[in-house]
Amino acid sequence: MRSQSPHRAIGTLLFASLLAMACTEKAPEHSQLSKPPPPATQMASNTQIHQSRLSTRARIAYSDLTELAQEAVPAEHTDTGKQKICKKVLGLKLCGNARWNYTVLREGDIQISGNNDFIAINLPMRFFGDAGIGGDVAKVLNINAMKFDGAMQAQVLLKLDLQENWCPTITSDVSYQWTSAPKLEWAAGIDINLEDRLDKAIKKQLANLQAKATEAIDCEQVRQSIQAQWTQHSIPLDLPGNETMYLNIEPEGFSFSGIRTEADKLGLAFSLDAKTSVQNQALPKEALTLPALARSEYQPGHTTFNILVRAGYDQLQSIAAEQIQGKTFSESSPAGDVSVTIDMLQLSGNPDGVTVELGFRARLPGKKLETPGNVYLTATPVLDAFSQTVKLTDISLSNVLDSKLWTALAKVFEGQIIEQIQDNAVFALGPKLSQVASMLETQLADPARTGGLQIDSPKVEVVLQSLIPEQENLAALLKVETQLDVDVPIKTLYQSSRK
Repeated sequence: MRSQSPHRAIGTLLFASLLAMACTEKAPEHSQLSKPPPPATQMASNTQIHQSRLSTRARIAYSDLTELAQEAVPAEHTDTGKQKICKKVLGLKLCGNARWNYTVLREGDIQISGNNDFIAINLPMRFFGDAGIGGDVAKVLNINAMKFDGAMQAQVLLKLDLQENWCPTITSDVSYQWTSAPKLEWAAGIDINLEDRLDKAIKKQLANLQAKATEAIDCEQVRQSIQAQWTQHSIPLDLPGNETMYLNIEPEGFSFSGIRTEADKLGLAFSLDAKTSVQNQALPKEALTLPALARSEYQPGHTTFNILVRAGYDQLQSIAAEQIQGKTFSESSPAGDVSVTIDMLQLSGNPDGVTVELGFRARLPGKKLETPGNVYLTATPVLDAFSQTVKLTDISLSNVLDSKLWTALAKVFEGQIIEQIQDNAVFALGPKLSQVASMLETQLADPARTGGLQIDSPKVEVVLQSLIPEQENLAALLKVETQLDVDVPIKTLYQSSRK
């Protein structure tokens, strides 16, 4: 039998020894590379109070005014009557029973528009009828049945203002133009132009229009409508990650802009200077004494308040996990190749920022089996106001517990894993802020929430101001800016005389 060479025998022995060592290598124990930071104890709070001006422009559509005017001025008016009179006609004294029968028609719809801060009311009118005097002489003179007609385009300009006690006053200007000259048709074949006589009669009738228009306005109802604004308001807001909060408005000053005419609406701006804040309790409803009238500019108000919204770390966590979880990162070292596979990523809050916990398996030089472990990193959540994004920066190791293992793995973590999280774990807040803005617009326009205030299409802008790490949530302090336009129902400003 052929004997084995000495070199071959030595190689076989070494191989057997290594195989035995591999079979007897103990599974590495789980290693905790660093100490976990203490959990966050702070809870974000919103105590900021802003000085705001709710210059709420109460705007009244001309279409509403038109509806009101058409109720007040019927489309057709007729009258019939008799009266005993004595009248000189052509030098003769005639006595008898005068009678008349006429109809006044509104031709087409009343047109209402704005004209240099006046309300312009255009009324197309036409009238016709007959009149006469009973008796034999009147019959002879053919004045027992005379027909008349005419048509005009009348325009009434009304300007509203408020006195110091908040009662409305009205300035009026009336003009008209005959579109068909008024005439009286005498049966004898003579047409008598009545324009001069009717001009005097109409002007006499219109002389007291201003007083009548002022009387038509119920001062007390107007005061009550304004008084309703001069009070503390609390509007409930439902925000993501929060219980119901209240937009509290504490009035400090109240003023009036005067009347302004816009393309399709009549505008009144009541400027309510107030403190605005969002709290977890509503303000008590207290009656306040309406101050004397002050003046302000007619412009939309600028209302500012802050809100807190909370989002679980899971959204940012899932973005970070996409970059590293389930992936293996390798580096070369003088002792050999080192690799780390990330199995788990967990985010939570600590007193100074965010804790990043990683579960991993490390393959080390000279080791056949992987070393399991976990490591705690600290990070600072940073807001990029321009791009409306949040990312984790300044990621570093917390207090080291296993310095030997960290020395072996530091290059992999610092050179690749941490860099991947910092560069790619970016949470876009823009869509979330748009969602919050849309939510606030819907809630502010809901009369059931606003106590009956008709806020017309509020436009809300939401800006992220700061981030507050809590233990289970990342709280965001948002600044909300909006303009609030309140529509006042026109019929509340008028007496129900139709009472």
